[in-house]
Parts: sequence; C-alpha cells; structure tokens
Amino acid sequence: MRIRFFRRWIIAVTLGETLGFTIAAVVGGTLASASAPATLVYPVMIAAGAVEGACLGAGQVAGFGKPAPVPPNRWIAATASGAAAAWAIGLLPSTATGFTVDNGLAVVLTVLGAVTLLASIPVLQWAVLRRSIRPASFWIPANMAGWAVGILWTLAPSPVIDETTPFWAILALFAIAGLLMAVTVATITAFAARMVVRSARPRGEHHEIALG
Repeated sequence: MRIRFFRRWIIAVTLGETLGFTIAAVVGGTLASASAPATLVYPVMIAAGAVEGACLGAGQVAGFGKPAPVPPNRWIAATASGAAAAWAIGLLPSTATGFTVDNGLAVVLTVLGAVTLLASIPVLQWAVLRRSIRPASFWIPANMAGWAVGILWTLAPSPVIDETTPFWAILALFAIAGLLMAVTVATITAFAARMVVRSARPRGEHHEIALG
C-alpha cells in the first residue's frame, strides 16, 4: 500500500508540475524571443505561473487518491494562487529598475523574498489542508524543503545558454530542468503527502494501511 501510494504521488505530481512548468517556459521563451517589454512580461508570466500552479494542484489531487483528503477545487485554486505569488516574487529582481545585491539591505530583502517565494505555495495549501486534518503545519516545511532543492534544477540550463542558442534548444533544456525539478519536489514531499492521507482517513483504516 505504501509503495503504491508513493508511486502514484510521484508520477501524478511529476506529470502535473512538468506540464505546468513547460507551459510557463514556452510563454517565457516566446516573450523573450519577441523582446517583449518588462511591463508585459511581468503580468503575463504571473498568469503563466498560475497555470503552472493549477497543473501542479491537479496533479497533487490525483496523487492523493480517492477520496481526496482535500477539496479539489479549493486546493487547485490555492496552489495556483501560491504559484502566481512565487512568480511575482521571483521576477521582481529582473524587472525592478536598478536592483543590485550590493548592500546589506538588498541582501536581507533578497533572503526574505526567497523564503517567501518558497513558502507561498505551501502556506496557501496549508490554509486549505488545516480544515481537513490537524495538525497540518508539517506540510509547510516539508514542501519548502522540496522546492528549495527542486528549484535549483531551473538554474542548470543558464551556463550553457547564450544569444546563439536556438529557441528550440532553450525550451528543451528548460523542459528537462522542469522535469527534474518536478521529480525532486514530488519525491521529497511524498512522505508528507502520505501523512495527509493517513490523517484524513477514519481511525480504523490506519491499522489496515500499516499492515500494507
């Protein structure tokens, strides 16, 4: 039973996040190739981030199994909102005029922004989850850890990309990075997800799961 759950969770979350990140990467790549102004890029990418979050949320709902321990529509909406917030925070340094990390205040703001970015999705999901199980606070650090490790994959393509790199190659590299990020996040959060399912089940079913 445990292995079956982990397999379903990792596959479903990986597929959902990979699809969502690929959509965001295509939108971002298209805007970059068109030399779109920052005033257009910023809101469009936030919207693309919301789509990514919706795909991730749907993948997580599928990964939880049936009956889902969370209200699917509220969970997906919370995940989409959290992802949009994360993109909004992550894009600020590249869109803010004159932003440089060259003084103490900038470093502090960067660190706070990074922590807020990592917490955006888990905290909004927690607000939904806490209505179904208690305690639910474990969901936040488990997911922040998953994103802190997984998001590093999105930095991997940068050293091998320059102005001569074909558009299709850039998309392929970021799609692979997104897949690796998705697998990493799904794997690290699988144990927390199983705790959610166990806590949401009637007490009599816990013994059955333990035997499985």
